[in-house]
Amino acid sequence: MQDGDHVTRVLVAGAGGQLGSRLVELGSGREGLQVVGSKRSALDITDPSSIQGALERHAPDVMINAAAYTAVDLAETETERAYVINGAGVKNLAEACCNQGVALIHVSTDYVFGGVERVPLGPSERTGPLGVYGASKLQGEEAFLASGVKGAVVRVAWLYDTRGSNFLTTMLRLANQHGRLKVVHDQHGVPTSAPALANALLDMAERSVDMPQGIRHYAHSGQTTWHGFASAIVGHAELDVPVEAVTSDAFPTAAIRPAWSVLDGKPLHEEMGWPFETWQKALAACWELREQG
Repeated sequence: MQDGDHVTRVLVAGAGGQLGSRLVELGSGREGLQVVGSKRSALDITDPSSIQGALERHAPDVMINAAAYTAVDLAETETERAYVINGAGVKNLAEACCNQGVALIHVSTDYVFGGVERVPLGPSERTGPLGVYGASKLQGEEAFLASGVKGAVVRVAWLYDTRGSNFLTTMLRLANQHGRLKVVHDQHGVPTSAPALANALLDMAERSVDMPQGIRHYAHSGQTTWHGFASAIVGHAELDVPVEAVTSDAFPTAAIRPAWSVLDGKPLHEEMGWPFETWQKALAACWELREQG
């Protein structure tokens, strides 16, 4: 919350998605924030006039961009669409927000990295996307930085929730369908809770133009593999389902996945004064939301 009785107005682009819906839901209970969500029909980031209209209607102090093209494998053939949304769309948003004096938080991805040293990755680590999705997201980051807009690009990896379509819900569905799972163990990262990320982004939005500027990484502490994450999910679900570890070769995909996606989230946590919790603790908290309905 800003000084005095000022309410910070936040507009969420992509409110119909996994992260966007959590931003609107969790923002509604925050004193000092007025969070409005816009789905693509009301705010199309590929259309500058749509963006301008939304800015005029809602007059936000901060915009959070949760709109993105996220079909990693399909992007290899739908290349133009990926770049239009993840590249040009972000450019449209950033320039419009800059012109209107609106701070912008843009959510990006670990897929901007390729072959890197296997240490926790900071924002200044050399990028080198391995596929179209990552390259399109990197183009969006570059457009954000070039625009001069106030705000932050927040990279995240392995985003999940207890609802919608994501790794957690997919593992539960497959475990119940097949009674066993095969999951890759040679890709390393940090599972990131969508509710925890949403609360973090709302904290940043509360600071408006005084939020951390430039590229930041949001991640919980620790690391695991997809196999380790799947095993933890099965444990929370109390399912008697074996989880077999396999190599990535067992599941060929159109797009190459980064073998190392361990983002270093500690600096941003320290900057914002957040407790640096483990991914296991974040998963347990997210699981509680599932059980609460």
